[in-house]
Amino acid sequence: MPRWSLGLWISRMYYKTPGEAAEAAAKMRSRKIPCDVIALDGRTTWKTDTRFNFQWDAERFPDPRAAIAAIKAHRLRVCVWEYPCVSVHDPLFVELAQRHYLLTTDLGDPYVYRWDTDPATSPYGDVLTPLPDSGIVDFTNPAAYAWWRDQHKKLIDDGVDAFEAGFGEQVPVDAVAFNGDHGTRLHNVYPQLFNQCVHDAAARFQPKEAGPAVIWSRAGWSASQRHPVGWVANPQSDWEGLAASIRGGLSLGMSGNPYHGSAIGGFGADQVDPELYVRWLQASVFASHMRLYGIGEREPWAFGPEAEAVARKWLAFRYRLIPYLERVVVQATRTGLPVMRAMPLAFPGNALVRSFETQFLCGESLLVAPIVAPGGEVEVALPPGAWYDLNTRASYAGRQVLQLPRGARPVPGVRARGPRVAARPRGAAHRGHRRDESARPAMAVRYAGELARRLHAGAHRGRRRRRIHAAHRDRPRGRPVRGRVRRKPR
Repeated sequence: MPRWSLGLWISRMYYKTPGEAAEAAAKMRSRKIPCDVIALDGRTTWKTDTRFNFQWDAERFPDPRAAIAAIKAHRLRVCVWEYPCVSVHDPLFVELAQRHYLLTTDLGDPYVYRWDTDPATSPYGDVLTPLPDSGIVDFTNPAAYAWWRDQHKKLIDDGVDAFEAGFGEQVPVDAVAFNGDHGTRLHNVYPQLFNQCVHDAAARFQPKEAGPAVIWSRAGWSASQRHPVGWVANPQSDWEGLAASIRGGLSLGMSGNPYHGSAIGGFGADQVDPELYVRWLQASVFASHMRLYGIGEREPWAFGPEAEAVARKWLAFRYRLIPYLERVVVQATRTGLPVMRAMPLAFPGNALVRSFETQFLCGESLLVAPIVAPGGEVEVALPPGAWYDLNTRASYAGRQVLQLPRGARPVPGVRARGPRVAARPRGAAHRGHRRDESARPAMAVRYAGELARRLHAGAHRGRRRRRIHAAHRDRPRGRPVRGRVRRKPR
């Protein structure tokens, strides 16, 4: 997992021009909000009537390389969206059908998928632009797989750094694949084949210095953990949408996918409650990946100065946490344990915490209890051990449930346990990240268990030693000081 992918990804539905995206990137830098990637939605980059054909919208991108370079001048990487469908209005549909690169009907004709555009039954209602009738790429055909993979090279040559593999879940039951499978058997494995193809393209054509390949995938199946990152799609922009995104991410982790991100603020509303936005962002700080996404602006300044200030503080903490997250990623690669660990997975023998379904461990050392309701109160179930509050530095014994009142600005209930947590980036945490952007938030990581007891005792000894040295420093000359003072060697 490349380090840059652990930083903030920003996007919205949608940047109307590449200039608008570059303006958002410049604003992130000028307002000192750390960020690493900007994702351009499909309506930003491609024509709706003819997508997806790997061709930039010529009206908005007359010079794609220059447009992408203008965005990347703000020290951001660029991600673009794609899906495995080809519009019947594009000449590419006929070409791929003649090559047998599309799913077919029982009669061998190209299967034409018709999207549900009825506002009463469509999963998006009247929110999104209706998509055109389309053919579906057949990734069971090795030649079609290789062709789709190789088309990514020209986009990478234009400056694209990552891909979002959208859709992939709409295989009709009566469609027929090159390998003889019908839609009923192909439906679940299809998004896995699609994700694998896009991931293979990134791994094959991206510069080596970019690090391991990473994509955003909306649908998946068994083995999707090989092609990170999973994305919990488009939740509603309300408190239950936040809670459901957390539960979905934890379920994904228990299903063998260690990495995921959600759409911070929710997807389906132009206006989002600033309190909800802040709570969603705070919870996402402890996910493997975090992304701002939804209809309308999702950048912090859109929610008022107070929300922007809190978001900036928490994003600074996220970047200080990256060295710890990198170690958790290594552990996930070796063991399969997810970055966000549900309570039954983290503490399988503890009945007290089992029913707290939105509480989780980030790695093995941070216990996180996100606030998922307005008002700022949260219940925290503490497993056995000693627990330290990140915000107040207060210590608590385990095996109890705490009711913690919080105001509008303070943080979600967060605790720490286990081995030491490194919370300071080594050098630049992200491209363009200056030291003045990473002012330490008003909290510190604390520990539990035997290490915590040693630190607790050491803190008492340190305070006593400082008092003795202060008394020695301030005493009148010639007066003795009670206590033992270590003398400097001659």
